[in-house]
Amino acid sequence: MKFIMDMVHDNPGEPRFVTKFRNPETLVEFGFNTQVFRQTNTAVSFEKLGDVIFDGDGKKWLQNMQSVSRDEICAAHSKGLMTMCHIDLFVLPALLYQKYKKEICDESGNISIFKEKTKEIHRVMFDELFEKYPIDGLIIRVGETYLHDTPYHVGNGAVGYGNPDEEKKAFTELIGFLREEICVRHGKFLIFRTWDYYPDKFHSNKEYYLDVTNCIEPHEKLFFSIKYTALDFWRYVKTNPCLGEGKHKQIIEVQCQREYEGKGAYPMYNMQGVIEGFPETGEKKGIKDIIKSGKISGIYVWSRGGGWMGPYIKNEFWCELNAYVICRYAGDTSKTEKEIFLSFCKEKMGLDEKNAEAFYKACLKVPEAVLHGRYISAYDKHLNGTKMPSANWIRDDRIAGLHKDLNEVFDCLEAKNSVEDAIEEKKNAVRLWKEIKADFEKISIPNAELKDFILNSAEYAIRFFSIISVAFQIFAKCRKSEDVTDLLKEYDKLWEKYKETQLFPDAATLYYDDYLFEEQKRGLGDTIEYCRAHLCHKNINGR
Repeated sequence: MKFIMDMVHDNPGEPRFVTKFRNPETLVEFGFNTQVFRQTNTAVSFEKLGDVIFDGDGKKWLQNMQSVSRDEICAAHSKGLMTMCHIDLFVLPALLYQKYKKEICDESGNISIFKEKTKEIHRVMFDELFEKYPIDGLIIRVGETYLHDTPYHVGNGAVGYGNPDEEKKAFTELIGFLREEICVRHGKFLIFRTWDYYPDKFHSNKEYYLDVTNCIEPHEKLFFSIKYTALDFWRYVKTNPCLGEGKHKQIIEVQCQREYEGKGAYPMYNMQGVIEGFPETGEKKGIKDIIKSGKISGIYVWSRGGGWMGPYIKNEFWCELNAYVICRYAGDTSKTEKEIFLSFCKEKMGLDEKNAEAFYKACLKVPEAVLHGRYISAYDKHLNGTKMPSANWIRDDRIAGLHKDLNEVFDCLEAKNSVEDAIEEKKNAVRLWKEIKADFEKISIPNAELKDFILNSAEYAIRFFSIISVAFQIFAKCRKSEDVTDLLKEYDKLWEKYKETQLFPDAATLYYDDYLFEEQKRGLGDTIEYCRAHLCHKNINGR
């Protein structure tokens, strides 16, 4: 493939990850040919405009950003890697925005692509980017705008969502402008990401995708980058129907540290499903099938990052395994996923053939254990990829409680008489994790520290999903206002045992019992406290 790209996506607003995947030598060793950097557009001074855009602390921040960006890009080039910069549009310095607000904004106050001054300012930005930094092209995202690490910038999405016809006009105007400025005028690569939040818009609606892209003249340096899943990187979501379609070349996006699967805190191997297809979708279609379309020119890998917050890992082994397999597959699609996995076992783990085979078989059980532990098959299999599975009740390092969307899930389970099936599924997940750990114990791994980590990460999974299993039993009884005294005792003991994983060398941080983005952070802990107050035997009987 033309592009085998890797990016480290640090958590917005947090310190950068300490990771080997920032080292260009690691990327070359794995087989990547392109390193992707983020937010390099914020290192532009706009000095050609003749205005004071940065002053005081802002100027110091800019100088540091410029120095870091230049050093990292040059280091990548020195190792023979192409370099791409992933940027959000529109993001501009706050002082520049204030000065030109009337000339670049629409009536709602958002920066608009239909304003000539907006285009002029971005021409200046592209000129300075390509003059000052040896980058080979840009990856453009418009679906989300992150300003958490750019204290002297403001911005908004380049396309406002609401009226589909107006959205398509804005996409067409924007991409046409970017094609002319980046591909034609500067001779650089433009990779336009179609990512958005919606199942019926640019990212995963084939008709919408073709309506937009058919209006754009192809160019040898223009590509569209699309996640391989129709929504986010969830299970029970089908392959993106836009891949392999249209008249433009495409890039497939793959995440190695999925926030919906533990981020590497516990065993996390998903590349067989990514390449071959996950069975739960009912279509068994993976990227190997998409590549046959002839439209695919690359793989865009996030070796680290995605989502928000934790769990925070100290050992990158599981991310490294996923990154190695997808990278080597992109480099030679004639090889099978299994061949590449076994090569990792030999090259990175020092395993002989027998133990490599055993490790492979054990790792193939991991996706099933994850599926049964985190998802709810009785609910999810009927969604048909139209909304987030299981109400996204576990993500990053947060666990939801019995309220809002999770109540909707239980409404469905009760209506289908499937509550006991869901409870049994969670128990089965724990049994699977114990089986996986037992399999790992039988494998001879020369590196004793690595074996300890693998076993400890499996134990982390056992203890975590044991909590999840009991929580589900509590949810079911809570919905019926039944006594949960004994279950709460078990729940408390399991949390104490789970906390002891922090004594393991290289242990990942713990999950929290509140929930990300929820009002007042209501989560699992909120439900448990309600049960303590209302559904313990002593409370039910007035004692």
